[in-house]
Amino acid sequence: MPTDTLSFWVSLAPTIAFLGYLAWRYVGVLRSKPRFVPAEVIFEEWFASGCSQKNFLTKIGGGRNCVRLVVTPSFLWVTTWFPFSLIAPLYDMEHVIPLSAITSVEKDKYWGTPTFLVTFTTESGQSRTLRLIPKKPDGLALSLGTIAA
Repeated sequence: MPTDTLSFWVSLAPTIAFLGYLAWRYVGVLRSKPRFVPAEVIFEEWFASGCSQKNFLTKIGGGRNCVRLVVTPSFLWVTTWFPFSLIAPLYDMEHVIPLSAITSVEKDKYWGTPTFLVTFTTESGQSRTLRLIPKKPDGLALSLGTIAA
């Protein structure tokens, strides 16, 4: 009988670990989610695509039609939808970027599709670049204003 109890708990361990990971990610998302009212939103796109240019894995990864872009007068928020949000940190696709931290926005093409290379400085002083592929590229360019010029 004790062997059955032990095997039950051992077989339950991966499920408990996965549920713990989900709870940890949920709390992390809540902490990093910026506070804003809908009236502050200059541009919002719910089904954009994009990838980080941090390393080879992030360049081939990223999100296709699951990236949310929100631009307000003070920040650019790049996030993904559940369940992609569970792996988004591995692909460097969760960012709240103050507009003052954006150093450049370059228009580019990727396989014939208009994209933007958004380069910014993180809080730790590192330079990062995201390739954003919005469905409404003119809207994103207008919302970023003089930065994209």
